[in-house]
Amino acid sequence: MFRKVSITLLSAVIVASGISAVPASAAAKISNGTACKKVNATTTVAGYKYKCAKNPLVKNSKLTWLSAECLIAVGQFQAAVKAQADLANVSEQTATLDAEYTAAAAALASTTAAYDKARTQVIQFQATMNASTVAADKQKLAGAISKLANAVLVLSASKTKLSAQVKDLEAKKALLLGAPGQLKTNAADAKASANLLCAKGF
Repeated sequence: MFRKVSITLLSAVIVASGISAVPASAAAKISNGTACKKVNATTTVAGYKYKCAKNPLVKNSKLTWLSAECLIAVGQFQAAVKAQADLANVSEQTATLDAEYTAAAAALASTTAAYDKARTQVIQFQATMNASTVAADKQKLAGAISKLANAVLVLSASKTKLSAQVKDLEAKKALLLGAPGQLKTNAADAKASANLLCAKGF
């Protein structure tokens, strides 16, 4: 009788063990860092999307599930690193901007001098014309004033355009000189975000 009871209890334990063993042997919960086999395979767990890929942030990484948020953050970090690399020739670009700025500033100075001279001549010719009593002289001076007035208009437009160009070049140079530091900060921030969002178990 005791033997029958023992066998019955043993059978129950085995059955119970078999039932509880199913979840234990089931596939591990999918999250960042969980191993996977098929590259680019995708799945959704509790509304979160995952992709089977190698984590670029980990050296010699193997295929693991990576969340969509992780992959986006990694992409942003890689873009920030590329932006740093693209700006490696800052000195070259600065030299080019300096040359453009020098030329624009010289053109602005020359145009401003011509503009001021033309305005001065208009005032002088008007005074001479008003003081003249000879009709022929007045007519001649009126023609000269008309030409100078047109020149003043053209020079004024050129002066405005060159002033805008000089300011634009100054702004570009300031931005360029500050870019390396800003891009370095952007890359560091992007990497920190990627490390956080790609943390194992997330």
